Amino acid sequence: MIGTFALADDSKELKNVQGQIASQQQNLQQQKNKLKQLQQQLAKDEKAISTMARKLNQTQNKLSDNEAALVKLDKEHQQLTQQAQQQQVLLAEQLRAAYQNGRHDYLKLLLNGQDSTEIDRLLHYYAHLNKARAQALQQLAKTQQQLANNRHQAEQSRQQLNQLLARQQQEQDNLSTQQRKRAATAKQLNNALDKGNQRLTSLRQAANHLERQIKAAQEKAERERAEREARAAQRTGSSGRTPVVAKLSGSFAGLKKGTLPWPLTGKLIQKFGSKRTSQLQWKGLFISAPAGKEIKAIANGQVVYADWLNGFGMVMVIEHGKGYMSLYGHNQSLLLNPGDKVKVGQPIALSGDSGAQNKTGLYFEIRYQGSAVNPLPWLKS
Repeated sequence: MIGTFALADDSKELKNVQGQIASQQQNLQQQKNKLKQLQQQLAKDEKAISTMARKLNQTQNKLSDNEAALVKLDKEHQQLTQQAQQQQVLLAEQLRAAYQNGRHDYLKLLLNGQDSTEIDRLLHYYAHLNKARAQALQQLAKTQQQLANNRHQAEQSRQQLNQLLARQQQEQDNLSTQQRKRAATAKQLNNALDKGNQRLTSLRQAANHLERQIKAAQEKAERERAEREARAAQRTGSSGRTPVVAKLSGSFAGLKKGTLPWPLTGKLIQKFGSKRTSQLQWKGLFISAPAGKEIKAIANGQVVYADWLNGFGMVMVIEHGKGYMSLYGHNQSLLLNPGDKVKVGQPIALSGDSGAQNKTGLYFEIRYQGSAVNPLPWLKS
């Protein structure tokens, strides 16, 4: 009987343990689902912010161009006004000269029977005076027409400027609204990661995902290069001439270390190889800067990836040739698309805190053959 009771108790305890395990597994699955939903919502929010910030950046650039055009038009207006005034003074002087000499002098010459040589000289003088006066009138009319065109262009520019200012304000309001929504989602996600002790796992998953995306982008770039070379070889065979094959100039292979420009001006707060957690290290640099600052390409190349990545936010990867790539993460917005050619110093993104970051700035990597290398020796000191 005692053995029977003991078996019953053990069976009951086993069921309790199994029930607890099932409950924990269910809670864990619910946490995973919640994290997935929050990550999806964060991606949606940050992609929307990227689109809005990109539009706002384009509007701001147009505003700058428009204001510069207005300054140029105003300067041109001043020059034309001064030119018209000078032409009017010259014309007045010519009219006074014509009046003072008058046609009566010419008539007197004819009536008094003056020497024909003197008459020819005066005729030539009057003809020259009339021609100069006609040219002055034409030039003044032309200048006045240029002034009218200038006023019309300036008025159009001012109207465009007012429209751009109104659009900028609307875009700024939309961006601020979306940023507040994103901040709430990021806070929920970070709380959920901390509550479920999932931050390390999430960082590892994000790093693995990034590795896969970089490998895929690299393989795609290599395939496209091979296809271009194959097409070039076919053209060579059909024409008998060697075509010029486009190459990525300014690649790392032709540059010296310590000569590349920094992608962003700011405070360096994380270095390559420093500890990110007790088990993970930084594979790049984190440069702190306010949101919305322009990030610039460190060398010529081509965009091979531009999208949102869990843990890294809005990410851009640029291929520079010879196995070198540069990576720009946690951006507020991406200004270019995959396939776009890039020149050194060209704005490519805007700094931010996407990917649930709690600091604004830029995460920056340099990779060779897919592996991260220390960017500092490459950048200007």
